[in-house]
Amino acid sequence: MSFVLRAAFWLTVLAFLLPGAGEEGASKSAALEGGFTSASYESAAGGNDIGAGEALTLAARSAQDVMGFCSRNPDVCEKSHAIAGHVMRQTTYYGSLAIVWLTEKAKERQQDGTTDETGQRFVARPPAAPDFMTGA
Repeated sequence: MSFVLRAAFWLTVLAFLLPGAGEEGASKSAALEGGFTSASYESAAGGNDIGAGEALTLAARSAQDVMGFCSRNPDVCEKSHAIAGHVMRQTTYYGSLAIVWLTEKAKERQQDGTTDETGQRFVARPPAAPDFMTGA
């Protein structure tokens, strides 16, 4: 859930920071004419220019509305908390199993490797099977 909220937030910020394209019909006609001018944007927007103060006020109202979601929908929030708790427990359990398994494999690799008289590390191999053809 938090990933979705973060993604929505950053996509909104990105959409806010990108230059405006106007309405769909105006942008198509401007593209056919060879460009999109500020005059065509003004006519396409219909004079609904939003200032920074108004945008900030709208963002604050939206944040306040999102914060009150659980008070309006307690059953949805309760189920979401239960699902998030389950996912967290599963992640913790299987993550710890993976860490234990990786630690054991690392210890096995460390124990299998020995050093020779020069201090070089090599992996100990089982002795070769006798060759019955030569009698050795």
